[in-house]
Amino acid sequence: MLNYASYHRLPNPSIGNRILIRGLNEQDREELRAFFQQAPAEDAQFCKQDIKDPKVGDYLLNPDNSLRILSLVAVDMATNQIVANLIVYKGQHAGQHVGEIQQILVSRPLQGLGLGSLILDKLIDLAKEENLHWLKVEVVVEMKNVIKALQSRGFQIKAIFDDYYIDAQRRTYDVALMMRSLLRKDDEDF
Repeated sequence: MLNYASYHRLPNPSIGNRILIRGLNEQDREELRAFFQQAPAEDAQFCKQDIKDPKVGDYLLNPDNSLRILSLVAVDMATNQIVANLIVYKGQHAGQHVGEIQQILVSRPLQGLGLGSLILDKLIDLAKEENLHWLKVEVVVEMKNVIKALQSRGFQIKAIFDDYYIDAQRRTYDVALMMRSLLRKDDEDF
């Protein structure tokens, strides 16, 4: 499991939540399950896995998968509840230097307060430590605020796929493939 922890206050003082961002661990099983179950359908519909299925949490927490998955959670320190989750799958073989963000899920009361951006920033730092060279993510093009937030962190749209995602009602959505290099060309050794 990922050994990482960072404390923060959300930038909105009216909320006042103290947040701990850390690696997902075995003790999170029930809280993760509850977090996934309470996610509204419209928030969960574009996750790459059925987060309502308890097997998804079991897979994420399986120690055999810990070398392939980076998973961060944000925990509300007052309630000890998970309020956000970010999952990255590390590539294998020729793609071992690429991490694919599978989901960034933030609980409804905390959306729009910068928590998604904060957990993404922590992930970018960790991905560099893990020697990943690239991060990629697929975003429904209608989610303009998410695309803008990703672009502000160096992600670029590399392609748009028409009718790429489909929801439970069989509606299709165009998806932007966004990528961010984790290697800076102007970095120099000293």
